Amino acid sequence: MPGLSGDFATMPLRDAVSYLGNRRSSGVLRIQRPGVFKELTLSQGAVISASSNQPREFLGQFLINMGHLTEDQLGRAFETQRVTDMLLGKILVMQGIIPEPTVQNTLNLKFREMLLDAFQWGEGEFLFEAKHVVALGEGLDVRVDLQDIHREGEFRETAWQAIRAVFPSGKARLVVDERRLPESRQPGSRDEKLVTHIKEGMTIDEMALALHASDFYLYQRLYALYRQDAVKVREDPPPSPAAPPTPAPTIIGSESPVEEILQAARMFLDNCNFRDAEALARRAYEVAPSPQTAELLKSAETSLHEALRLLLMDPAQVPSLLLPQAQLKTMPLSAPERYLLSRINGTRDVAAIIRVSPIHELDALKYFQGFVDSGFVKLTPV
Repeated sequence: MPGLSGDFATMPLRDAVSYLGNRRSSGVLRIQRPGVFKELTLSQGAVISASSNQPREFLGQFLINMGHLTEDQLGRAFETQRVTDMLLGKILVMQGIIPEPTVQNTLNLKFREMLLDAFQWGEGEFLFEAKHVVALGEGLDVRVDLQDIHREGEFRETAWQAIRAVFPSGKARLVVDERRLPESRQPGSRDEKLVTHIKEGMTIDEMALALHASDFYLYQRLYALYRQDAVKVREDPPPSPAAPPTPAPTIIGSESPVEEILQAARMFLDNCNFRDAEALARRAYEVAPSPQTAELLKSAETSLHEALRLLLMDPAQVPSLLLPQAQLKTMPLSAPERYLLSRINGTRDVAAIIRVSPIHELDALKYFQGFVDSGFVKLTPV
């Protein structure tokens, strides 16, 4: 079989996975939608290696969530990786931090989750290139049968329907009845951390970042606790009547034709105003996705990324909070913003915080620059 390609509207990904699994195909399967890219290496109908540009799908994130690794240990392993260029799984095994079977089991979970997450996409494209392959995930022998993943996908489709009926949004906050929780809950366990975050008033999205959790396993656990009458969605009082809205200032690109937005983005890019260039290029891509707008957005993102790395990470700088935590808790911050602010402890530099976070580096850098510009945070060179 020379290859297979299509979009999800024509052939759902689960059908393509079943097709490749039935034929025991070998090669490389690439999956993408705007901003998300995944690549899986297949051998005889099984996934043996996988990579993603989504930080939450990195091996280290799964290991932290499962309690096998701390953020500090992951940070030190990344330092070793930077010097040796070895795969993370091999480093953790060689240093005796995690046993090889544990890394293999976690890679098994990672491979599954990468595909099962994409099963939920409403739109996307896939491309399979048939070829002989020998690569192993993280240098370890791991194989996950595509047909097993396909069967799991069918189960999850039903599970998600039940979960979404109870927890329709990641912005929901919860309440917990500790009398109905399992008695076997151990200090430091995932359940104990989950209960702590619920009592702290975190949204589900904020809990996912704090726990380095994949969406399905977090929602599945919350749903199990809901069925035990231990957890339910918090019924917040309705917001106070809002004051009459004041006219919003005109933002370049909000109403302009796409060509005008592109022209302004290119002008900002040429003048090294990378922040506005990236914002306008993103707006143009959202309004009219095309190879032209995608290429401009990529160029603007690359330029902004390089500029922010030089500004915030080279040389190393340690962030510290200028506002008390109590005040930050009352501010209308996003889940990623709250996560990053919670990791500021006066010792970790910006790079160390971002390296182990489940957030894209460019997005995290933009948040940090916003913190500095808003007076939440100051940076001190190391």
